[in-house]
Amino acid sequence: GGGESIVIPCGQLFAGRSAGGGTRDQIFGSRSYGSGYPGITERGVSGRGFPFWFWPVVWSDTAADSQPYLNGSEVLPFDARFGCSLMEATFISNNSSPNTTFHVLSDNSTVTSLIQSIDANCSHYLSLSSSSSPMAFNSSLASAPRPQQAIQYYRASSVVLTLDGYNNSATFSNDTNTTDSPLPSNIDMNLLICLNQTVALAVPLVDGAFPSSSAALPVASMVPLGIVIPCLLAIA
Repeated sequence: GGGESIVIPCGQLFAGRSAGGGTRDQIFGSRSYGSGYPGITERGVSGRGFPFWFWPVVWSDTAADSQPYLNGSEVLPFDARFGCSLMEATFISNNSSPNTTFHVLSDNSTVTSLIQSIDANCSHYLSLSSSSSPMAFNSSLASAPRPQQAIQYYRASSVVLTLDGYNNSATFSNDTNTTDSPLPSNIDMNLLICLNQTVALAVPLVDGAFPSSSAALPVASMVPLGIVIPCLLAIA
């Protein structure tokens, strides 16, 4: 899981906060930013610890201005991030009807590892135009993933799966009881299921533990978990 829980010592980034202790069984969040933290249901990430060591993704300033809980700027700059800078990968369905495009956003080491796992497990659903290496996340690009396109957060919101064309009205709602907008009915569900299951089983954790319920999440094949090399050596 996330390794043994510790308190980050004085003199280091985020001193006094907890780090570690999360398990693979706890990685699933929801479509809300701030989900995927064991035992926490509120939106947002400000002031929280790091149960899996990895830092949450950070959306654009524009998104944070529209809805303050989307502000993750306290975990900037990107070059200090555990696992290195924020990167993304694009996964496109090879089914032209419908043409479905997903993105995975996370740190560089996580995205690099997941590209390998997804290629091994989901290649029979993927277009050749899908990513073979990570791309730097640039929120100013029109094609960049947006928070309202998030369909699943994982690992304390440090990984997110987004869907092009999806617009979740709950993301920018002030009412925390607003129901998530349904996913479009004409997307490639086979690819979505494969992506979701692969992330669940293969997203890097500090000790690379498998979930006790892994038998309930079959995928085409299992691949070794990637080795995670933290950029933030101070709390590694």
